[in-house]
Amino acid sequence: MRLSTNEAWLVDNGRVVFGPTPISHGKAGFETPPAVTRVSFKREFHWSTMHNAPMRWATFFNGDMAFHVGPIQAQSHGCVRMTEDGAHRFFDYLNPGDIVQVIV
Repeated sequence: MRLSTNEAWLVDNGRVVFGPTPISHGKAGFETPPAVTRVSFKREFHWSTMHNAPMRWATFFNGDMAFHVGPIQAQSHGCVRMTEDGAHRFFDYLNPGDIVQVIV
């Protein structure tokens, strides 16, 4: 995922299998940090107790951050908001242990 262009891709063995898809990410004070990390777990329907909000098609990485459905016109508290199609594709394709790369 590239923060500077608000885009994400699914890449498998160097081949783009989906994307780019539009995203939004963490706002000032809640930045989504550049990192190479791994998918930790997935939940089709997750409720954020931290923000009292739904997180559909949540694919968690880097601690409590996740790709999930959300308004891409507004920045988040660190999660990566995606369109319904984007979040669903990421949820279906990624598995725990898969690498997530966040670049500027």
